[in-house]
Amino acid sequence: MKSPDINNVMEGKEVIKRRLCSKRVLLLLDDVNDASQLDAIMQKREWFGKGSKIIITTQDRGILKVPTLVDGAYELDGMNFNHSLELFSKHAFRRDNPIKQYNSHSDRAAKICGGLPLALEVIGSLLSGKSIEEWDAILKELEKFPQEDVERS
Repeated sequence: MKSPDINNVMEGKEVIKRRLCSKRVLLLLDDVNDASQLDAIMQKREWFGKGSKIIITTQDRGILKVPTLVDGAYELDGMNFNHSLELFSKHAFRRDNPIKQYNSHSDRAAKICGGLPLALEVIGSLLSGKSIEEWDAILKELEKFPQEDVERS
């Protein structure tokens, strides 16, 4: 099947509505931060076949206040500290726990990440293979930013 030539949001909506109205789909919309993004993909559940599932991740709960689209909302907490430290260590040291001389630095890094898996992976990878002095400098910089700034990234 040839891909349609879509030139604007309205044309895209029509293609989605026409092609998917009779199909059961699993639609994952990740990190939606503006209601217009949701509106560009769908306006009515009827655009998708019976039994379709739509999963939306967002940090803005207001986006989920559309009763015709949302059946339920689930708020996820960050990972607990032990799991955070384990995930961080897998990326920083390629093992489940920190190297002994990096214990306190790893604790600092895990706390900075606030239980956010992506932050734990990125910061762990960033620090991997670096000296303790480099860790100190990087962690000092990261501590300047409150957790809310990390969550918004």
